[in-house]
Amino acid sequence: MAEVVEINIISRVVLDNDILFSFIHEQVEIQGNRTIEAMNNWAYEGLHRLGSKEDIQNLLDTKIVCITQKAVDGYVGLNIEKVDKRFCYTIWFNNNKYENINNYYQLIKSVISFAMPQIDKQLIVCAIGKEVIFEFDEDMNKLLNNAHNIDIWIFFNEMLDVNSLDLKMSDYKIDKTKDYLIIKKQSFRYELKDDN
Repeated sequence: MAEVVEINIISRVVLDNDILFSFIHEQVEIQGNRTIEAMNNWAYEGLHRLGSKEDIQNLLDTKIVCITQKAVDGYVGLNIEKVDKRFCYTIWFNNNKYENINNYYQLIKSVISFAMPQIDKQLIVCAIGKEVIFEFDEDMNKLLNNAHNIDIWIFFNEMLDVNSLDLKMSDYKIDKTKDYLIIKKQSFRYELKDDN
């Protein structure tokens, strides 16, 4: 299988799963029904299947919810977990399509142009990469320094004081759009600013 591409979104409130799945369905062709499961922790304790997406909202305070679908050439999914009054969403693609660097860059641009405008008022941070290690922390220095394989970070402009970071900034480039602060690896060679 391909490397798993992860889009990690931290929000102040529960997001509309239909918006997130609309984004997923715009990226890949879906071939099967959704499987929705809930569990107590990442050791899969208390794992059980849910009957419908309506059950999700009732479980988010105490369970991790995982939604998976078969796609052409792989699988896609959405994991939802509440951590310290924040909601952590991981959209993931285990799909050969994103082994192509241009497709991967286009996916990232799509996150910014499609998904972010619909949820940006609730956005704290979005982190995108392949085979990532990402665990939310309110301390932005800890968050940035403890994460691995993140190619791009997206912050709502007021949420981050770049001068307060102790991240090895020589490895990164900072871009601003009219709505976001973007920190991307220097090796990331794709222009992300709006086409308008």
